[in-house]
Formats: sequence, C-alpha cells, structure tokens
Amino acid sequence: MKTPPPKVTLPWGLAWRISAGQIVSWGILYYAFTVVVGPMQTATGWSRPFLNAGLSLGLLTWGICAFPAGVWIQRRGGRGIMTLTSFAGGGALALMGFATQPPIYLAAWLLLGAAMAGVLYEPAFAVITAHFGPHYRRGITLVTLVGGLASTAFIPLTQFAVDRLGWRDALISLGVLQTMACTPLYFWGIPRHQPRSIPAKEAVPTRTVARVSAWWKELHGDISDPRFLGLAIWFTAHAAAFSGLIFQLVPILQSVRVPTATILQAIALIGPIQVLGRLALAAWGDRFASLRVGGWAMFVLGASLLIMIVSRPTLASLALFAALYGASNGVMTILRGTAIAELFGRERYAELNGALSLPAVLAKAASPFVLATLWTATGHYESVFAALLALIAIGAAGLRLSRNASSSRQGAGPKPAASLLAPSTPKLE
Repeated sequence: MKTPPPKVTLPWGLAWRISAGQIVSWGILYYAFTVVVGPMQTATGWSRPFLNAGLSLGLLTWGICAFPAGVWIQRRGGRGIMTLTSFAGGGALALMGFATQPPIYLAAWLLLGAAMAGVLYEPAFAVITAHFGPHYRRGITLVTLVGGLASTAFIPLTQFAVDRLGWRDALISLGVLQTMACTPLYFWGIPRHQPRSIPAKEAVPTRTVARVSAWWKELHGDISDPRFLGLAIWFTAHAAAFSGLIFQLVPILQSVRVPTATILQAIALIGPIQVLGRLALAAWGDRFASLRVGGWAMFVLGASLLIMIVSRPTLASLALFAALYGASNGVMTILRGTAIAELFGRERYAELNGALSLPAVLAKAASPFVLATLWTATGHYESVFAALLALIAIGAAGLRLSRNASSSRQGAGPKPAASLLAPSTPKLE
C-alpha cells in the first residue's frame, strides 16, 4: 500500500494578515487620491495637470524604488520594510493634508511613492512566496482576492470622510488609519526572517566585494534571459494599456455624449469582475501554466477594446467591455505574482519581481499623459484606441517570447542563485 503524502500545513494566518494590510494600504495609499483630487483643486486653486503631475511623480518614485525594495526583501525579509513603509505612507498622506504650498505637495508624493514600492502587492507577493513554498499560488490568490476589494471599500469611505471632515482632515485621518492599522499588523504579523533555500554548495564568497560581484553576475544572467525579457515586455505593455485606458475612458465617453449615469454603471462592474476573474483562476488555474493563462488574458483585453471600437456606447456594450476588461486585469494581477516563480524558481523571487516592477510602474505612470497628448495632437480619440491595440500586440509578442524561450528550456529546473550579501551559511527557519 502506498503511504499517503504528509498533510501540508500552510501559513494561512500570515496570508490573512497580509491580505488585511493590502486592502487597507491599497484603499488609502492608492485610491484615496481619486476622491480628494477634485475638492483639493477647488480649495487650493492648483491646476488639474499639476495635481496629476504629483500622481505621476509618485508612480515614478514607486517604479524607481521597486527594485531596491525587492533586493532588501530578498536579503532581510519583508517585515522591516513593510512596517517602515506603512508608517511612511500614513505620514505622506498626513503631509499632503497639511500641504499649503506646491513643493510640500510634491514632497508628499515622493514619500508616498517610496511607501507604495515597499508595501503594495510586489513585497506582499515576495513574503507569501517565501513562506508558502511550492504552494505560493494559493497564498497570492488570497491576497489579490482581498486586495481587489480595496476600491469598493475605501472609495466610498474616503468620500464619506471628505463630506464630513473636508479633504484636508480626511487625508490626515486616513494617514493615521494607515499608520495605526498596518504598521503593527506587519511588525507583529510577519516573521522576522523569511525562509531561504540556497544550497550550501552554492554559498557565495564571504568578502563583500566578491558577494556583490557574484550577486550581480546572477542577476545580470537572469534579466538578460529571453524569458525575463519577454515577461518585462508583456507586463510593461499590459500596465501601459490598462492604466492608459482607465484614465482616458471617461473623457472619451463624455466626448461622445454618453450619459454620466451610464458611464458610472459600467465602470462600477470592473472591480467585482476583477474579483470574479481571480476566483475563476483560483478554481481552475492550477491546471494551467501562467504563460498559457496570460495568453487568454491578453486576448480578452484585446476583445474588450474591440468592443469599444466597433460598438455603439450603450449600457449593454459598455457592461460587456467592463466585464472583459475587469476579468483580464484581475487574472493579470495574479500572473504578475506567479510567473517569475514558475520560470525562475523562488530563490531570487523578490529581486526579480522588483526588477520587473520598475518598467511596468514607469509605463503605468507615463501612459495616461502620453495617450492624452496623442489625443490632443491628433484631435481624434480613435488614435488612443490605435495606440492601445499596438500596446496589446507588443505585450502579446513579449508573452510569445517568454513561451518560446521556456519551451526551449523545458526539462532544466531553475538554477540555484546567490542573494546579495547573503551569508555563506543561510539561516533556515
């Protein structure tokens, strides 16, 4: 008789604590601005382009800080950096609430961007992947399911706070909530050290210069790998397409005189459908590789855009667009967390995921401005759709590059890797 495999005990308590932190952090650090920007413009007299330039500055800072944050987590775990950036994110919102001069407003966005790099999905995925081991997909799925409800929960909460307190006190109160809720949650909720899996025979040299040299050699080899380059192209193009369309969608529909109520009803479907897409992937995703699911997600995203191009903007057509658009992005959020581990293993996950985040976040920051400029220059919103279709095609080409490179390497498992400044005998816990 075959001995049944031992029952695996997964750290679901850790996953739920991180999930709780993610819904609060996404809701406060990322989505609150969409509610306060209007009252802020009215009260300060600052222009809408200037206020959105602050958002772009924050996203740019997020992108620049993403890789250093990944390196830190790879070496020291996520507890310290997620605790610190949760505190810093709350302070950044409070600073924005106190801002009376443009330089202070921009400084708040710099701090907020650095905080988002250290506390939002990518650091959370790194912690989950380290502690869940080969079952990382299950933990990441839970985090994204809960985090996907952030806008649903916190946009109305932020609006309530603005209505009752005014935008300044609302930002300060949300900053205090972020600090009080998430700082202790991560400090006491995440283990001090995350597990390592570097074999002793692959231990890196003990001298600092030699360690850095070995780390860079490993990193350069991975980021120049066609599989990694394909992922970078895919994720960057998708981030640019998704971010660009979500910010241009309302102005485009308003320009063709679609009623505001119809627009809001359609857009309201995106968040819940994202969650449904993630639930579907949780139910059936284990049967398929991330790159295969990614092909479906890109196809669905392209189909949603074609509906916008060929259909009259009725409530039915916009609802169908929102359903496809939301499902694609919901699935893609999980794939961003799982593809690196599937292709490269879990040993260097935090560093490689941080490296992938840099171009994707920069594209997310630049895309709305570039597409708005293109629309203004051509005078036709159709040029925005043409650019988005091109981005989807580029993303699909990157995905194809990764799939082809992965197929050619089938049978070769992920190679052991050296972590930056890792001690010669890693501590296992």
